[in-house]
This record gives sequence, C-alpha cells and structure tokens, in this order.
Amino acid sequence: MAATPFRFKQFSLQQDRCALKVGTDAVVLGAWADVDGARILDIGTGSGVLALMAAQRNPVARIDAVEIDEPSAGQAAENAAASPWAARVRMHRMDVRRMRSSEPYDRILCNPPFYAGEMGSADVRTGLAKHDGGLTFTELLEVTARLLAPTGRSACIIPLNREADLCTIAAGHGLFPARRCVLHYLEGRPPKRVLLELVHGPSPLRTEELLVEHRPGRFSDAYRALLAPFLLRF
Repeated sequence: MAATPFRFKQFSLQQDRCALKVGTDAVVLGAWADVDGARILDIGTGSGVLALMAAQRNPVARIDAVEIDEPSAGQAAENAAASPWAARVRMHRMDVRRMRSSEPYDRILCNPPFYAGEMGSADVRTGLAKHDGGLTFTELLEVTARLLAPTGRSACIIPLNREADLCTIAAGHGLFPARRCVLHYLEGRPPKRVLLELVHGPSPLRTEELLVEHRPGRFSDAYRALLAPFLLRF
C-alpha cells in the first residue's frame, strides 16, 4: 500500500523514502524566511519541502535544492517534478561542502542537522539528518559565506541553546543575524527553537516571537496566519 503523502494547498510531498519527515520546524522556516531574489539554494532539502514552499512564494526564482542522502534526493526530485514549479526547481544529489557556483545565491535556506555530538539514532540516515556528524555548523556557515551574494540572506532554524555557538561561528565567516524569531511550541513552556536570518556584515537585529499552540490542538492566530497559504487544516 502506498504511503500517504503530506498534502499542502498547492503541492504534495511523498516522504516514505526520506530520512526525516515534514515537521513544524520545516514548515515554519519555509513560511518565515525571506525568499525574495532570483536564485535560491536549499541545503539538505530532505523531501523538498523548503524548496517547494519557496517556489510557491516566489513565482520567478530559480531554486537549487541539495541533498546528500540518495533515497531522499530521489524522492525530492520526484516531488519537485510533480509540483506546479517543476521547471524552476532542480534537485541535486550531492555533498554541499563540495558545491561550487559561478553565480551566488540571493537566498539560502537550511533546516540543518543540529544535535552536536549526540548521534543517538539507531538509523544511520536519520542520525545524519538530525545530528551534525554529517554537516557541522562550521561547515554549513563556510558554505553559506562562500555561496551567498553580497546582499543575500540566509535563513535557518536551530535549537535555542545552540544560538550562541552558531552566531560565534557565523561571525568568524563575516555573517551576522539581521532577523531573529524565538519559536514557542506550546504556551507556558520554554521555547526550544530559534529562527535566524544571517547577512554579510553587522546589521541591526529585528527580534520577534511566534507561538504555535495555546494548548494542544488550539493554534495561535499568528501561526495560522503564517501557515495559511500552505496548510490545508490546523
């Protein structure tokens, strides 16, 4: 029996062969990130969710999506081909650390592996997708600094308790936060994630917060508004 796809309003994602499934982190990042510009890069695309959300939001951008895991990359390519934006989204099965481009990217998106030194998953593919044994913050930021246009922006979502680590490493590559959103999953609980938008050179920082649920099943108005163009139901 075929696996049930994750259905958005304008596209669907098959994800049974992907190391990681679509979750709150990815859809919030895909809706929150600035995706203006002619060229967008999605690092570690998984099922292709960020690339296709960017394609929906930006009707003219050319989007390259990179994935090191072969089954995930193959399924992401199928998802892109089945989407309304097949002509503008290209999936690449490759290690982004080896990526070179003659033209920089206006926007870079990444939902990175972020559990440093905690390769706890018994599944090797899931471990690489979740833990930075596959791509460290240092490697990610080196790639970002090299491929991002001088006026470009790069967005990611990471654990709040690793924000200082990432910002310190980013500064060493000349990248600094210009926009920041603390993500609360549930009202009354401590936040666990932060969304960051990095730019070349120091910049004034705009900070915001987003609550997902007041209680289980009761989503905040701000979350509903952000995801309304994408999710079929809340």
